[in-house]
Amino acid sequence: MGGPASLTLRAGSNPDIPVETLRDEVVDLLEGIEARYSRYRHDSIISEINRRAGTGEFTELDAETAALFALADQLWHSSGGLFDITSGPLRRAWDFRMNGGADPTHIEPALSLVGWDRIERTHDSLRLPECGMEVDLGGLAKEYAVDCVTQHLRTAGITSGVIELAGDVGAIGCRPDGRPWRIGIQSPAEPDSLCTVQLVDSAIATSGNYARRIEYEGKEYGHLLNPKTGWPVEGPSSVSVIDSHCLTAGAVATVACLNRTADSKHWLEHAALPWLMVSGAGELSGPIADRTTTDH
Repeated sequence: MGGPASLTLRAGSNPDIPVETLRDEVVDLLEGIEARYSRYRHDSIISEINRRAGTGEFTELDAETAALFALADQLWHSSGGLFDITSGPLRRAWDFRMNGGADPTHIEPALSLVGWDRIERTHDSLRLPECGMEVDLGGLAKEYAVDCVTQHLRTAGITSGVIELAGDVGAIGCRPDGRPWRIGIQSPAEPDSLCTVQLVDSAIATSGNYARRIEYEGKEYGHLLNPKTGWPVEGPSSVSVIDSHCLTAGAVATVACLNRTADSKHWLEHAALPWLMVSGAGELSGPIADRTTTDH
C-alpha cells in the first residue's frame, strides 16, 4: 500500500479466533487488494488495462473493480475533472521519485493522453482508446483497503481495534478502557503530530501535498497534479476528513487538496463531514480544529 501498516486489536475482543489468525487474514486481504490494483504489479488488473491501451480490446471488470471505477467516474464529475485517474502520463513531466526532476516540455504531449471522459466503459468492462493512456486507482485503493479490513474484523466479531495504512485509519469501537481511540494527524511541516482526534466506530483519511516534493527553477512543487494544466496544484498542504467509511473520507480529502485553498473550503463545507485543513501557509481551519487536542 506504499507505506507502513499497523493493526491493533483489543485482547479478548473475540476469544473464538486467535489474534494470530486474524492478523494473517488481514495480511492476506491487503496483499490481495494490492495484487489487484497496484500499477507496480505486472499481473494486476490495472496493468492489464494499461497494456491494452490503444489495442481496442476491452478488459472485463469484476463487480468490486467496476464499483471502484464507478466511484472514480463520480469523483471526476463532482470535482469538475480535477480528480482524474488517467493523469499518470504527466509523470513524464514530473518525476517525484527519489532523485527525480521536472521537465515541463513533456506536459503538452502528456496532456493529450489524459482525460477520464475519453475512457470507453460498459457496466462490466473498460478500455483505453489510445496507446500510452493509463489508469491508476492509487488514490482510492488504500482507503478502500482500510474499509475492507474493518468490515472483515467486525464480521469476525471484533468489537475494539484500529487499522492504519500509511496515515489512513479505521477504528472499531472504543479503546479497551472505554474511551475513544486517539489518532494523531501528522503536521505537514514537522515530523510530529499536528493534533489528536478521537474516533469511535469511524475512519479518518488525510491527503497531503507535502511528502513528495521537487524543485524546479527555484520553486518547490508538490506531487498532486492538475490534470487540466499538467502543473502541480497550489492548494492546501493537507486535509483530513472523518466519516464512517475511509473511502468516502479519503475521496473528499483528496479532491479538497486538488483545489485552490478557497475552493477547497467550499468543497469541504458542501461535503458536510468533519474536516481539518492546513493551508500552504500553515493555517488551520475546519470543525475538527475546534475539537481536537493539540500536541504542542
